[in-house]
Amino acid sequence: MILTWQQIPSPLVTEILCNSGCEGIVLDTEHGGFNDETVISCIQVATLSGKKCLVRLTEIDKTKIRYYLDSGAHGLIFSTVETIEQAKKIIDFSCFPPRGHRGLGLVRQNMWGEKNLISDDPILIPQIETKEGVENLASIVALNFDYYLIGPYDLSLSLGIPGEFDNDLFMMYINKINDILPVEKRAVHVPTNVDSQLPKYPNYGIRCLGMDTMAIMEYHREIIRNA
Repeated sequence: MILTWQQIPSPLVTEILCNSGCEGIVLDTEHGGFNDETVISCIQVATLSGKKCLVRLTEIDKTKIRYYLDSGAHGLIFSTVETIEQAKKIIDFSCFPPRGHRGLGLVRQNMWGEKNLISDDPILIPQIETKEGVENLASIVALNFDYYLIGPYDLSLSLGIPGEFDNDLFMMYINKINDILPVEKRAVHVPTNVDSQLPKYPNYGIRCLGMDTMAIMEYHREIIRNA
């Protein structure tokens, strides 16, 4: 699945990205300036466009999880998951019984009771982006998440080599992840230098490519260079 990444908190940006040829959108509430109402509007635009919509959360927050899933998001990405305890909490808050303890209401996800009240469990993706997260990945995998997202920037930062994606130490940890995960459950976000970095992650189940903010910057740099 090819997704693109949205940091700018605007439903108009969501609409533009949905027409880019991607299969879905990630709304980044960790580093973007979203409020809850804007996230809901962006979810509506993406889902009504027939695209997958995932929301990245900074914390494993029961209220935020309920809010975004009730609003119709297809799934959630959780930043910086490092322990089995965190992973269990994600499932508990995000899934209906018997797998978890998520509450049921008449909400947009089920069209206020007009659709099947109990839909399939959402797409759940822990983000593995620290040395500790990689070292505990074998235990986290036992919970059978849909995908596991590599965060190259934070992983390299955790290893003391920020942004050095060709460093042998960085690649050693990528290979550790690859040794644990089947390729179809691997996911990665490549925000910049996609042509040079994407070959490191062949056949991954999810590839998140680019970012709205970087696309604007790169486009205008190119204009200025050619002026």
